[in-house]
Amino acid sequence: MNIQNIKKVELHLHLDGSLRPSTVLELAKKDDIELPTYDLNKLKKYLSVDEHNKDLVEYLKKFEIPGKVMQTKENLSRVSYELVEDLAKDNYIYAEIRFAPHFHLEKGLNLEEVVEAVLKGIEKATKKYDIKITLLLCIMRHLSLEKAFEILNLTEKYIGKGVSGLDLAGDEFNYPATIFKKVFNVARNKGIPFTIHAGEARGPESVWEAISLGAKRLGHGIRSYEDERLIDCLKKEDIALECCPISNLHTHAIKDFRNYPLKFYVENNINACLNTDNRTVSNTNYQKEVDFLSSYINIDLEDINKFNKNAIKSAFITEDEKKQLLNKLK
Repeated sequence: MNIQNIKKVELHLHLDGSLRPSTVLELAKKDDIELPTYDLNKLKKYLSVDEHNKDLVEYLKKFEIPGKVMQTKENLSRVSYELVEDLAKDNYIYAEIRFAPHFHLEKGLNLEEVVEAVLKGIEKATKKYDIKITLLLCIMRHLSLEKAFEILNLTEKYIGKGVSGLDLAGDEFNYPATIFKKVFNVARNKGIPFTIHAGEARGPESVWEAISLGAKRLGHGIRSYEDERLIDCLKKEDIALECCPISNLHTHAIKDFRNYPLKFYVENNINACLNTDNRTVSNTNYQKEVDFLSSYINIDLEDINKFNKNAIKSAFITEDEKKQLLNKLK
């Protein structure tokens, strides 16, 4: 099923997991950054995982090399521009791109400069292409509560100015979301939207933790189906799931993809949508996600339309902006 001409919406996409390998090589040479290889084909193997990837922790190691070239304003703006360009060429009409500002301070930039550099690249691309993009700022689970509050404050500063919300990302297995209860209490009180990675490296208990913190959207949430009571809660509380099939394959979040629950969620009126997570790390795009899913379960154009509508419904944008996107889908 060729979906190139279908308009697409995505809510779960990491900037540093989606750099063009050719750009990583070029920027490393420009900035005299040491790489394990300067052969592009070999470098791709260092930037992407394969079927032998063990778990989420090993998966996250693939972000180390891209992080090295994302330490200057120029480079941050370039990779942001290129990702939006790639999305536009794949016929996206809206996407939320996420990244962790704390990972880009090694050469002296401050948090505000990092965010503004990324926003500059996005703005340049959206002026050229007919696509809407907003940014999510990531709190990383292994960093301190103090740094988490820095990201919360940063989000508040730029909310409505290109930034649309917060995310909690990183090592879900070893760092429960409840560590950041105080942060999300403040976010809720300030009306700052947020999503939390949950139900990927850990099961339903991780999803319950995220819900207890007030999350109305979950990064992945894929293992929610293991708990019937949780399914009822997702429906009752209208909590959205950002599902990422190929990434779930690589992190072993799902054992048997013949039982991949994305369509089950949609058929049970849960706001689940299809996402790529990391275009480079998982060597994927929306078409590949659909092809992969279709090899295990029945996916048709009606399903894809529902995924897109669910994503729009759950996006961190205004109701007017959602109506505009829905009109574009028609």
